[in-house]
Amino acid sequence: MLKRRDFLLTGGTLLTGATFGLLALRGSAAAHEYDVGHLKVEHPWLRAPVDGDNKAQFYAMLHNKGATPDKLIAVKSEKFGKAEIHGDSKKLDLITPIVIPPKSLLTLAPGGAYVALLDIKKHLEVGWGLEMTLVFEKAGEVEIDAAIDAPDAAHAHDAEAMERWQKAHGQDTAGPKEGGAQPEHHHHMDK
Repeated sequence: MLKRRDFLLTGGTLLTGATFGLLALRGSAAAHEYDVGHLKVEHPWLRAPVDGDNKAQFYAMLHNKGATPDKLIAVKSEKFGKAEIHGDSKKLDLITPIVIPPKSLLTLAPGGAYVALLDIKKHLEVGWGLEMTLVFEKAGEVEIDAAIDAPDAAHAHDAEAMERWQKAHGQDTAGPKEGGAQPEHHHHMDK
């Protein structure tokens, strides 16, 4: 009896290991932290372009563990032409670096500071990842893989937005989820 139970236990562990490995390939939470200098970039994600558009908004959590401020001054990738950093959440139309104060966590999210990715040269597949390089003034460059979420996602890995996107693009998800098709609250795209 004991032997069989041990076997089941290890079998279970192996299985989780395998599924976890699969998730990591598509960019799971575990693979979504990047350290550079005193900075940590957590959960980088972006809103895919609306159909027919070639720009996207990039968001992330930027954690500064150091004693001095740092700035996100550039974002680059061969998948898009250029990036514009809108770092002042009170004046979102301005192009200005994103300042990360010392010992603080700064969250870029819809409605606040963000990075606009322009002239996207490649179709961004929702559910996949986009490789890009973040350039910080002091910490230097770090290569990340940002999760590509639906164009109306309110936060990283927004399952409801993903479902709406899949329905609209004829990619049916596995059966209806509880709670019906209409979410009670609608998120408006912030321009």
